[in-house]
Amino acid sequence: MKNRFLMIFLLFVGYVVVYLDKTVMGFALLPIEREFDLRPEQLGYITGIFFLAYSLFQIPAGWLNDKFGYKKVLSMSLCLLGGFALCFGMLGFGLGLLVTFRFLSGVGHSGYPCSCAKAVVSNFPLEKRTFAQSILLSSAGLAMTAGPLVAVYSLNSLGWRGSFSILGLLAFAIAIAIMLWVPNPAPVKARAGAVTGYRTLLKNPIVVLLFISIFCINIPSYGLMAWLPKYLVQQRGMTLDVSGLVVAAGGLGIWISSLATGWLVGRYMQGKEPKVIFCSALLSALCIWLVYTSTSALTAGLLLFLGYVFLMAAFVTVFTLPMKRLPPEVMGAAMGIINTGGTLGGFVAPIAMGYLITVSQGYLSTFVFLALAMVVAGLAMLPLALKTRHALTEEKCDGI
Repeated sequence: MKNRFLMIFLLFVGYVVVYLDKTVMGFALLPIEREFDLRPEQLGYITGIFFLAYSLFQIPAGWLNDKFGYKKVLSMSLCLLGGFALCFGMLGFGLGLLVTFRFLSGVGHSGYPCSCAKAVVSNFPLEKRTFAQSILLSSAGLAMTAGPLVAVYSLNSLGWRGSFSILGLLAFAIAIAIMLWVPNPAPVKARAGAVTGYRTLLKNPIVVLLFISIFCINIPSYGLMAWLPKYLVQQRGMTLDVSGLVVAAGGLGIWISSLATGWLVGRYMQGKEPKVIFCSALLSALCIWLVYTSTSALTAGLLLFLGYVFLMAAFVTVFTLPMKRLPPEVMGAAMGIINTGGTLGGFVAPIAMGYLITVSQGYLSTFVFLALAMVVAGLAMLPLALKTRHALTEEKCDGI
């Protein structure tokens, strides 16, 4: 139990650094825009290219987990992230270099989520996996609660270059701690008759529908992360400090929702996960749209808090459902496929929003885009929500 606690703690801290990198990026766009005189769509490339790399390398990272174990991939991911965060801060002297280093940072990020999922499945019994994974995912809430405040202070004190350099050093430190103290994975033997190929996984309805749903969920998740600070400052006239507090309110919603969802769903909603995703996604869509219509920082912060509560409830449930329905020997590959959908959403969102802002000269179309994405995420779960738990279990056994 002590080793499990230490492992979860270290993976949690690593996740915080991973999410801080994305959070700080949203605020760093403002000084980067001023320094290089970039257009909105060019800023979208800097954030979007990161998620393109993140998406392209999800499946290879999942394969590496199944082949070499989660500990090696965790350490490698954090070392790559740290190295290219340092390069972004110290050597990013033009748009081409900024885009290149963010692409390579995305390569580093790609191995972390599926490695954490593999570590949870390998070290926790079935009934405890949802809560263990929700603790790790709650790191997004901590990063988005404290992250905006840290980002504003760091950008004011160190500038965007110094901020990314410090993040790089933190990633190296966590990688060393994981190499020293996270236990090595035990070898996993495939079940007799188990089929572990990617083609089989891609035919499984659970994997396909979760891929679609998490793709749509991550559009507002990362779209807001990339563009909300800029929207609040330039369109709502808030100061950078006030916009940081509004974003932090959303991060608090993520943190609370991550932990609460993991406990509630794991304890009371077994077999009803698709219905949880469907309802949470629709409620999140409503709140995201209302953020756009709000006229005060207090109202925007409250609605963002609620929007992220429901968004994260959907996200955590999507992310933990495979841990209950799929066998351990394919977990790295399955999570790589599903999380590819999420990272593709992160790639599409900032670039699409940049073009929408440029074409419409405003943010109305972007918030419509984000709200509709959440509606589609919920609708994608209807085929699973209309089936009983017994039917889902039979499909799992037949498809894998």
